[in-house]
Amino acid sequence: MSSVRTSFYPVQFIVLHPHIPVAINTVLPGHIVKITGIKVVHSVGVENMTSEAYLPVVGHLSLEFNSRQYHFGNVDVPFDNQAQASDEYLDADIDVQRNTLLTGNYENKVFTGSDYVKADGTVTDKWSNYIVTIYLKTSSND
Repeated sequence: MSSVRTSFYPVQFIVLHPHIPVAINTVLPGHIVKITGIKVVHSVGVENMTSEAYLPVVGHLSLEFNSRQYHFGNVDVPFDNQAQASDEYLDADIDVQRNTLLTGNYENKVFTGSDYVKADGTVTDKWSNYIVTIYLKTSSND
């Protein structure tokens, strides 16, 4: 008899340049059969570029599941360094096909001006690479 288990699966990526989108392209583990929630958070790095504790949007993430067969939509990614940062997951009900890709595209939306990028396209000393983590709330069969 198999039981269904809820677990949380993180997918991390690094934003290396303010103007270059980050492509996400990863195969989810075979034991994941369903995604019931999605949360996208800034993990580390943005605090090196701002004294704010909260920015409603640092970037936009587009997510696709099952090798681009299902588009979850666009998710705003906040920067939230407050103690009471939200722990809410976006509701999802995605049946995951075995050995299919999680794909997506992340675009940075802050720190894009000339303070962060020189005319030749290289980043300035004010730019700080930052990490974004996608947390997938999943159901798996053990």
